[in-house]
Amino acid sequence: MIKAILFDLDGTLYKSETIRKKFAEAAYTTIAKLKNISLEKAQKLIEERREELQKKSGSAVPYTLTLLSFGVPIEEWHRENIAFFDPRDYLTEDQKLRETLIHIKKQYRLAILTNNNTIQAERILEALNLKGIFDRVFTYNTFNLLKPDPVFFKKAAEELDVETNECLVVGDRYAIDLTPAKELGMQIHEVTGPEDIHTMRSGLDS
Repeated sequence: MIKAILFDLDGTLYKSETIRKKFAEAAYTTIAKLKNISLEKAQKLIEERREELQKKSGSAVPYTLTLLSFGVPIEEWHRENIAFFDPRDYLTEDQKLRETLIHIKKQYRLAILTNNNTIQAERILEALNLKGIFDRVFTYNTFNLLKPDPVFFKKAAEELDVETNECLVVGDRYAIDLTPAKELGMQIHEVTGPEDIHTMRSGLDS
């Protein structure tokens, strides 16, 4: 029996090519500073590494994990992207998603489980007008853990006071969001963006 639903944030509760590009540019800037190289060279390094990692994992690899593969401290990456851009400048309220999540919340505990940092996550939720809906927002800063580490998922379940088999995880990246959850006995639901969450609502109601 499902008691809690854990949602990924980026790519799941919103889709924005602009935000994706901003995170990419922030990553290029981070590597350029670290290695004292041009932005062009930094972009080439990162995108080549992402391709290598994607071949190994079978799915697109986020910039956080790509930078980690270069030995960039996660805290440094978060400082850079927080200073580089504010998602509230590019995202708008999603009233339909808000109504859907409020409806789902009548039956389930809701949480965010994201590799993003707390500041950017809160900015995004504010821009989408989703603040206050979730019982918990688990970011990298919560436990200093990143998906796909299954411990991140397990600790989130513990904080919500539910068993792992009482959780449903919703995300857009199978290898990052869903594979580790499935290994813990959690139910999973793959989406391509917020529109799929409206469809998921029907299944939860039935």
